[in-house]
Amino acid sequence: MLMRLVMIVLASVASIFVINYTGFYILDYTWQNILYGALIIIAIMILYKILTKFLKLFLFVVIVVPVIGICFYYIYSYITGEPPSFMQF
Repeated sequence: MLMRLVMIVLASVASIFVINYTGFYILDYTWQNILYGALIIIAIMILYKILTKFLKLFLFVVIVVPVIGICFYYIYSYITGEPPSFMQF
């Protein structure tokens, strides 16, 4: 846990360096700016964990469920010779 906090602080210092180097904005290396950078990095890590879980669910709903439905439709149509009755348009 301590190693992770050290890495987050180092990443926030590195992000301040990159912002200063690119000239996007001039930031001082104060504890307040380093703390803000660390908090933003922690928030991004939490969002990444949440969004990857929802992305897995989204991919399952968008890709796997329709493929299973199409397979069911074609297998049912092949066996009975007519499409399922709930699919009448």
